[in-house]
Amino acid sequence: MAKISINEELKKFKFIDSHMHLGVAANTLYYKYSDDRVIEIQKKFNVETTICSQTIGIMGDLDAQIEEIIKNQKKFGDFIYWQLVYIAEQSEKSLDIIEKYRNKINFAGIKIYSVGSELGLDDKKYYPLWEYAMANDIVVAAHTWSPYTENPKQFYSNPLLLESVLKDFTNLKVLLVHSGGKADFYDEVIELVRKHDTLYMDFSGDCFYPPVFKKVLDRVGKGKSLFGTDMPMMDIRYHLSNVIAADISDEDKKDIFYNNAARLFKLDKVY
Repeated sequence: MAKISINEELKKFKFIDSHMHLGVAANTLYYKYSDDRVIEIQKKFNVETTICSQTIGIMGDLDAQIEEIIKNQKKFGDFIYWQLVYIAEQSEKSLDIIEKYRNKINFAGIKIYSVGSELGLDDKKYYPLWEYAMANDIVVAAHTWSPYTENPKQFYSNPLLLESVLKDFTNLKVLLVHSGGKADFYDEVIELVRKHDTLYMDFSGDCFYPPVFKKVLDRVGKGKSLFGTDMPMMDIRYHLSNVIAADISDEDKKDIFYNNAARLFKLDKVY
């Protein structure tokens, strides 16, 4: 196999990061980056648009989430599109905030972290969200992880639990954040996505490898894989290099890096 120059390859592409975070929790617990530094690094690697959720919202403070989004939208403008957090234990408040602010910010969808709530993705407490999201054609980005892990709480985020949900909400669009998270679980997640047109895979995390992108294309088809970084938890270079090194065409890489996210989030930026 010919040696790849990552820097030269990167010049061919534009990038939409489908999964990153800002906020004091993210930047204190990992790397101690400021929000400005995170965005500086993204722009250094030619990210054109980033899809962000505020970590403080994921931790349960929905009001602080809005304050941070409004502040950062003034600072960073259209570079960032926002996911508003849904907390199952605060269902009514979550939906009220989403309804109030989704037309006032650069809105990209809804984020859920079922591990924090210790509720399975098939729990009935998520049904008000599924109803709202499907009725308004909103993408839900759901943290997913393998149940074959030493952390028992990750079972709550097993994407296979969505099988029963999709029987009741057939047009629900869900982005499987981390795509199940572990290499020994990918085949099961890919099969789930193959069966459901409204499921998508976000390849951000700590154990991806280049061949997985060809595997998804061969088994599921185009349009399902999205580039993400999970910054500042993860290093953007790891995720860029995995796609660059994949044995797929440049057109397929364009879709993964940019077009699939542009279409899913309705950003009007396909190239």
